[in-house]
Amino acid sequence: MFKKTLKKILPHHIFEFLRIEKKKIVQRKQLKKAYLYDMERYIKYSDTLGSDTDQKLIGRIIREYHVVEKGLTMPETRLGFGKDLIFSLIQNCIDYIQQYGETDEQLKHAIRVVLEYERFHQEQGFALDSVVQTAINNLKQKADEARYCQQKEMNIDSYFQHINASFPLFAASRSSVRNYSDKDIPTTTIIQALELARTTPSACNRQCWRTYVIENKEQTNLILAIQGGNRGFGHLTNKLIVLTAELGVFTSTGERNEAFIDGGMYAMNLLYGLHYNAIAACILNCSNTIEKDLKLRELCRIKDSEVFIAMISCGIPPENFKVAASLRYEADKTNKLIIE
Repeated sequence: MFKKTLKKILPHHIFEFLRIEKKKIVQRKQLKKAYLYDMERYIKYSDTLGSDTDQKLIGRIIREYHVVEKGLTMPETRLGFGKDLIFSLIQNCIDYIQQYGETDEQLKHAIRVVLEYERFHQEQGFALDSVVQTAINNLKQKADEARYCQQKEMNIDSYFQHINASFPLFAASRSSVRNYSDKDIPTTTIIQALELARTTPSACNRQCWRTYVIENKEQTNLILAIQGGNRGFGHLTNKLIVLTAELGVFTSTGERNEAFIDGGMYAMNLLYGLHYNAIAACILNCSNTIEKDLKLRELCRIKDSEVFIAMISCGIPPENFKVAASLRYEADKTNKLIIE
């Protein structure tokens, strides 16, 4: 009734202005409520505030063993690397065994990575820190797993041998590569990969992704120094691809995460496009703090309306290199078939 009265007494443009402003207020409240809903779920179920479930602890173990794997595949592995990390990984593995047993395949792989770390240093004639060696010996006593892992040794021909094969072979042949030669990637080849990536599906065909290809070495090094997840190989990057998503094409509370969903699908398609064009690549996260986000926005020269999705370090691999073993769960572990 009140709305009808206002509509009669107010000029049309003023009434419309008030109606739109009221709608904005309502939408802001809905967005705030939705983000608080997301925050509470993330606080409760993520590993941010502690590993009090088997899922949280195994996630931490995977995260730590993968850093060790990366260290073992570097162009020049630093002897004795990751002392604090390997100690933490061992303690987390022991905690998991004591609390949940030794059935998880990722736990077993983590133990094998620790044993590979030990074996690698033995082969190099390098004596590990006594605290680390004691921790490794303690893990051996607690665990049934006695095999050591082996990071994958590749050569450039074997790595790209399936780029024209059936999709199952093609998809399985792609891995993150963290070792590049000094050969230059032609810009035209990058563009060919981008052409393949643009076939990615998106919500209502809005194609939110934005791609920045950075060729300047100085700018690349500055960006990667802030990104921080490329130690030991980032300096070898020939081309750096920065992926963002445009928020302006989305609307309403329900689409608050759509930029990351569509942007993530595009990132995977681009990785396939790069691999198909015989470009080695490693995707780098943009899980940025506020301070890091602000610095990277300035360096990458992206619009305020865009959010970071990921970065991709690109290069032509050397003749011989290693890639991380990166154990995948069996399909029945992560997939649920629901039959009504």
